[in-house]
Amino acid sequence: MKLLSKVILVVVLSILVYVSFLIISDVNSISNEFSNFQIEYLPIILVLITSGFFSLILRWNLLLKKSGIIIPNTSSILIFMGGVSLSIVPGKAGELIKSELLKIKFNIPRSKSVSIIIVEQVYSGIGLVITSLFGLYYFDLGIYVTIGFSIIVFSFFLFLSSTKIFQKFSKIFTRIKFLEKFVENISESQLVLKNLIKGKFVAIMISLSTLFWIFISSAVYFILVAFGINIFELFAIWTMYSSSIMLGFVSFLPVGIGVVEGSFAGFMAYRGIDISIALTLIIIVRLLVEWLPISAGFICLKFIYNKKSVGETK
Repeated sequence: MKLLSKVILVVVLSILVYVSFLIISDVNSISNEFSNFQIEYLPIILVLITSGFFSLILRWNLLLKKSGIIIPNTSSILIFMGGVSLSIVPGKAGELIKSELLKIKFNIPRSKSVSIIIVEQVYSGIGLVITSLFGLYYFDLGIYVTIGFSIIVFSFFLFLSSTKIFQKFSKIFTRIKFLEKFVENISESQLVLKNLIKGKFVAIMISLSTLFWIFISSAVYFILVAFGINIFELFAIWTMYSSSIMLGFVSFLPVGIGVVEGSFAGFMAYRGIDISIALTLIIIVRLLVEWLPISAGFICLKFIYNKKSVGETK
């Protein structure tokens, strides 16, 4: 019930933020933007978003396999998308539902699966940094955000690599009631982590993570083009959107609500787009690339909960 309350709170908060942005925007400009949308770009946008999430699903499956966890592909996809639905919980803590589902449905120890979820976030951060680098020539303002975020991500990567530091922080996590059950066996978690951040496997994971952000940022570019905004280079949008996501990530707000929208609108205004139009566009962007997958994730979560667990009889 507590988790459900948090989800409802985030949804209500998001609605309030978006309504506030729309109030700030001019009503006439909003209706004009919608009427200008070129529907022929919609299939391209949806294919890019879908391709991005297929990259993450492939990464998830490879991480499971590398950790010795073998489950049916359908269940794997449903569990992953279930995690996407609860990524709206602050600090991405909701994604731990994947660990809980693996335990309930397939009796996979949480000490194994929670390490995978932690590593996923680190690889996503690295992919975000790499994607941002492509467009720094076109949007130099992003260099400050990218450098700061890079320091955070690579520091965390080193933290995971150090057994001594990891075990010290894990003892702190065990004192937090919500996280207690996810840190059952610290030694086993550390072994799984080390296995997932070494050798050629790292390059594959970083490539898939970068591919995700490239697909999503490209979808953002085509959303803007569909609304007749043609003043931005493709690589510039990669950096602008990546920088906004980085700022949202470090804010620890659910899905970076308010921070991502405000910063991306500010970046567009910096490049000459009227702020009221920019605010309207970023709301549409977020609905398509963030909230549409989250909605699909809730449907998948319902399906996986309805599937029989290992050991259940008809």
